Amino acid sequence: MTVYTAVPQNFIDALVPMFEEKTGTSVEIIKAGSGELLNRLTAEADSPMADVLWSVDGTVIDFNPDLFEAYEAAGSDMLADGMKQSDMWTPFTAVVMVLIVNEGELDGLPKPDSWAGLADPQYDNKISSARAEASGSAYIQLATVLQAFGGEEAGWDVYKGLLSNFVLSDSSGAVPRFVNDGELAVGVTLEDAALRYVEGGGPVEIVYPSEGTAIAPDAMALVAGAPNGDNGKAFLDFMLSADAQAVVAEQGRRPVRSDVGSNPALLPLDQVNSVGYDAAWAAENRARLVDQWKDMVLDVQ
Repeated sequence: MTVYTAVPQNFIDALVPMFEEKTGTSVEIIKAGSGELLNRLTAEADSPMADVLWSVDGTVIDFNPDLFEAYEAAGSDMLADGMKQSDMWTPFTAVVMVLIVNEGELDGLPKPDSWAGLADPQYDNKISSARAEASGSAYIQLATVLQAFGGEEAGWDVYKGLLSNFVLSDSSGAVPRFVNDGELAVGVTLEDAALRYVEGGGPVEIVYPSEGTAIAPDAMALVAGAPNGDNGKAFLDFMLSADAQAVVAEQGRRPVRSDVGSNPALLPLDQVNSVGYDAAWAAENRARLVDQWKDMVLDVQ
């Protein structure tokens, strides 16, 4: 079978061999960004090459339903509250946006613990962030701030302060590395990316913004007309199984099953303040918001 995926390589290395050993099915992985994968699926719609799309924003599937076949994976009855958001796809993990902080590089400044706090001019050129037009996770961070303050206009007022303090990178993976290496004091990043540096013994910690953050499931789905559809269904069943979700937790992402606990190094999920992230709104407004982001960059950077 063939799987198109945007998942980080560590999940591929940990989980695909488990599936192959369990089922005897050989898996070909095509790894790329979600936009490129969607373009491939669209081009191949009349003669699909892939069986599964694994670990993308769920709106990629919801906004292109003709490319996918609805399938309820085994174990869906064990999904945690809020994880099932569509009949077209199955959640794989829950991604959480956090701050990674190297307190030793703050030069005596208080440790920020909120989005609004990051907008304080005292943090000028101390915060690492990826560019929202280049990074899917950075765009989620932008949309999170715009949703966290009771209205888009109020969110932009706060985000403008953040952006004026940001040191922008084209790579989301570079954000936590810069903070861990002491080049910058704070980063806005994915929880699992930050956790890798914490568990690696780096001089960093994870901070959850007090106003709330995005807790968003990523999606996996069966491709319409999949040439190996039965194997595709078995893949989805496996990735939602308790065994696979335990590996998800080991890798630092939040499992989506209610009976599988998170990595013990992380704050329990019921203690993380959720902004109630509206992925559909973020997707529908992405082009407009990214254009506004680009204009604001020119103003404040």
